[in-house]
Amino acid sequence: MALTATGIGSGLDISNIVSVLVNAEKQPKEALFTKKETQLNAKVSAMGTLKSGLSNFQDAIKKLQSGELLNSRIVSTGDSAFFTAKADQYAQPGNYSVEVEQLALSHKVAGANVADPTLAVGQGSLDLSVNGTSFSVAIDPADSLSAIASKINNASDNSGVTATVIKSDAGSRLVFTANDSGTDNQVSVSAVDSSGTGLSDMFNGANLETLQSAANSIIYVDGQKLTSQSNTIDDAITGVSLSLTKADIGATSTLSIKQDTDSVKKNIEGFVEAYNTLISSIDKLSSYDVDKDKASALQGDSIIRSLESQLRKTVSERVSVDGVESALYELGISTDNEGKLKIDDTRLTDAVNNNMSLVEGVFSTSDTGLAYKFDELAKSYTKSGGVIDNRNNSYTEETKRLTDQREVFSAKMEQLQSRLLKQFNAMDLIVAQLNQQSSGLADRLNSLPGVVRA
Repeated sequence: MALTATGIGSGLDISNIVSVLVNAEKQPKEALFTKKETQLNAKVSAMGTLKSGLSNFQDAIKKLQSGELLNSRIVSTGDSAFFTAKADQYAQPGNYSVEVEQLALSHKVAGANVADPTLAVGQGSLDLSVNGTSFSVAIDPADSLSAIASKINNASDNSGVTATVIKSDAGSRLVFTANDSGTDNQVSVSAVDSSGTGLSDMFNGANLETLQSAANSIIYVDGQKLTSQSNTIDDAITGVSLSLTKADIGATSTLSIKQDTDSVKKNIEGFVEAYNTLISSIDKLSSYDVDKDKASALQGDSIIRSLESQLRKTVSERVSVDGVESALYELGISTDNEGKLKIDDTRLTDAVNNNMSLVEGVFSTSDTGLAYKFDELAKSYTKSGGVIDNRNNSYTEETKRLTDQREVFSAKMEQLQSRLLKQFNAMDLIVAQLNQQSSGLADRLNSLPGVVRA
């Protein structure tokens, strides 16, 4: 007799028994899987935190790599409408009187006016020259003023001329403008007709009118005259670029240049703050909580130990500045008992105000400056294929292995459950058969002669 439900023969709750036995086998292993997964996730998150901290540190030290940023200048022109100015790290602080006598102008010439600019002009070529460099464009019989302008502007060998169609009450005409200002950049136009005289009638001789003569800019710096082809003057004052905007003979403006010590000091303080924040993050990621008996995600990790060691080594390194070995402590920056940096404000202020060559040398000397060394160290961890990337790849592989182990173990538990159900069901069937045999035997014994029933 076959059973249609488990436990009928024996009266046992076979499904529950099997579930309890399987769970007893499964739960310790599942707990181990979960623990490993939690640890891996915590390590991945910790690596993300470390990488972010290093990136913020890099942002701070990049401001100390460039001499231009570290040794910046404050430029003031008062309320002058005659020029604007920029200064790099080579500009010497001081005050300068500046007078703009004349602005540089571009040479402009124009052809004769025509009533209808859409009509063809003629056939042949236009030869143009600027500052001794010539080029030529072929003019087709159907070319209008706009077509001619387009050919000139798009010519691959255009030596510095822009052609534009200008309309006025007198009609429309083609205007040729030198791209660069100054008397060196005179525009020359010559027409050659291959049919008729249309081009010559428009562009040759008296038909070519000068609309604006080329002119050089003229300025006076502290009474010293300087003539330039351009309105942008970079050689009047060392490290200073002047952009002329308006001329007025006799109108003098004052250009003031100061060293931006506040920005320099702020950038150095930003570096110290970023370094200390990074050290705090490293300490937190690698700490051990005695009260909770719990280790942080990267406690004892070789990456953390190596990074912290390299950071502290770099902090103490000396840099050659003008042949003299110098270090951070000469700028008033030292290390406290916790491995963090602290600033002696008096010494730092004195260095920034009176010894910028030392400040610049310690931080931004090419390759050997501390800003470069810190950046290279951080980059070795944060770059693609760097230390953190490689560690995260190993975490990814470990996660994949853990997933595979889970799948294998899950299949094993399903097999265990199936095997136990078969075994218990087989036992249940045997018990049912024995019960049937016992009942049948009792019935036969009771039917024997002489049996007395109670």
